[in-house]
Amino acid sequence: MTKKIITGVKPTGSSMHLGNLLGAVLPFKNLAKGNDAAIFIADLHALTSVKDGEKLRAQSLELAIEYLSIFGKDTPITIFRQSDIVDITKLMWVLSNVTPFSLMARAHSYKDFQQKREELLCNISLYDWRIETSNEIKEMMGSIFPNPELQKKIEDELIKLKLINDSETKRLKELTDSYENNLNMWVFNYPILMAADIIGYDVDAVPVGKDQIQHLEMTRDIARAFNKTYGQEVFLEPEAIITREVETLPGIDGRKMSKSYDNFIWVFDDEKTMKKRVMSIVTDSLGVDDVKNPDTCNVFSLIQVFGTPDEIASIREKYVTPNIGFWYGHAKLALLEILQRYLSEYRNTRMELLNDIPFVETKLADGARIMNARLEAKMQVVREVVGIH
Repeated sequence: MTKKIITGVKPTGSSMHLGNLLGAVLPFKNLAKGNDAAIFIADLHALTSVKDGEKLRAQSLELAIEYLSIFGKDTPITIFRQSDIVDITKLMWVLSNVTPFSLMARAHSYKDFQQKREELLCNISLYDWRIETSNEIKEMMGSIFPNPELQKKIEDELIKLKLINDSETKRLKELTDSYENNLNMWVFNYPILMAADIIGYDVDAVPVGKDQIQHLEMTRDIARAFNKTYGQEVFLEPEAIITREVETLPGIDGRKMSKSYDNFIWVFDDEKTMKKRVMSIVTDSLGVDDVKNPDTCNVFSLIQVFGTPDEIASIREKYVTPNIGFWYGHAKLALLEILQRYLSEYRNTRMELLNDIPFVETKLADGARIMNARLEAKMQVVREVVGIH
């Protein structure tokens, strides 16, 4: 049976990397088959972190281009900007009226924000204590060791420690101020907007990872609270589609590929940049004629994901065969060729879309028209139930 499904992506930074592609984008594309699927550019949610209007507009457009490049220009998936939905914030306000404060206070995002702030304050206190202790040590050592040369060495070391402590304290206080400034009501209330993004369109199911289940549970709680408050089943309680955990994709340093680690390979890198990233993948120091273990090699881990079965078997054989002059550099060049072939269709489509922005804007406008009509139909019921025009 066809289901209405939806997901959203915040336009808060750089392009998608290979981990995003395999972990979220392609799984949603597959899940959309046979369903009524929509994805929105969550530019209203992005206001919590992007404080530059021009940048936000540019990042939103780029994200739309990238998703159209991967889904296809003729994709049946509805793509739209969140801010193009006329009544979405009105619905959020209505839902706020039935959402308990205690529910928002339990949100992972808010609690994590608070915890990071408290950790910073704790670290500042620690550095202040170290500075105070350093002064006490200086006085104590001066009385125990009256030798001027030794006192001078102790003092020099304590000055260095104080400079380090002062620098770290300043950095931590700047971070704390940043957290203070960004811990606003939007951070606290955003789960209510997220609920509106889902139940406003009568969505049946939402694809989520295990770490996102709480978000959907809060949405169900809000829908249930509204229905109970007004004594009518106005909103559906959407089910979760637990997305399959994909194997962690290693970055160029061997850790999980992540923007925060700066160890990623972009999907839409130009050939020169991609080659630089691939050739910098960390390996061990075995020589060109040594037998190598493909199962512990970061390069081969990526080859296994993106290569064909024949390519994987052939390259594996080279790893385990001695004295054939096969080095990690050869494996990296093979990976580079595999990635360029795998990503070529996406990259070619992106270039076409970059040269036809009106097409992208038309697709977004079409998506907004479809989703505005859905939300308006729901809002007619909501307005009647709650007594507003």
